Amino acid sequence: MPTLLQRLVFQVGPVPNERAFVLSSVSTDGHYISLRPFVKPRNASEEAFPFEWVFAGTNQNVVVNQKSEAIVTQDFNNWFDSNVYLNLPNTHRGEINTTWEDWESGCIAETGSVFPAGRELDGVPFFELWQPLDSTRDELVVSTPQNEKSASSAKSIVFKTTEGSGFDGLVVVTGRWAQGFLSKQNDGTINGMNFIRTLETGNSNVVQTLLQYGRDADKFPRKFDGIKLGDVVEANGLKWEVIESYL
Repeated sequence: MPTLLQRLVFQVGPVPNERAFVLSSVSTDGHYISLRPFVKPRNASEEAFPFEWVFAGTNQNVVVNQKSEAIVTQDFNNWFDSNVYLNLPNTHRGEINTTWEDWESGCIAETGSVFPAGRELDGVPFFELWQPLDSTRDELVVSTPQNEKSASSAKSIVFKTTEGSGFDGLVVVTGRWAQGFLSKQNDGTINGMNFIRTLETGNSNVVQTLLQYGRDADKFPRKFDGIKLGDVVEANGLKWEVIESYL
């Protein structure tokens, strides 16, 4: 079953906060992307690149272990990390170890530490609180036991850029919601990154673009009906392979 999560709270240090409209998409097979655009960019730098962070990967980039009925660990070694791509100083590199605990409310608490100065120094602990959403709805509707049946049959499609294209990219479709990244290889600047968030609205299969960033954002696939595993689709000259398709 695909999963769509909205972050409610982010905390590093003593004061919790949330500056971004964060959605994380996880496909049925475990491919993932977390897109974290600022709601209100505060300065010229944030206006130019209005994202707290973006990261993504396939199911080969994360190791998941069920520790108990309510606790799961997830160890991420992301394929794409916007901070690493930009080679920002004081940026964690390598595996990120996280623990996810289901709360009785239905929310999920994530804890872990990052090591921006390297593993040899103390890590920086963080806390994030996530709300699972019903991805089959075109509003932000909380996922509950009552709507889990419809969520279990939600569409789950993943597109990945083909080898030799000069780009790395992933688009994860969970139900009506899709998120994607596309980064130009050997660029390393904000000009080489592209992101998208779309929503299929109503009963007319109209795909609405909620967020679009980047010079090559027209190269994302935006048609998701009739897509089969192994298909290769082209979007404005860029080819994408379908590595997952549950319709």
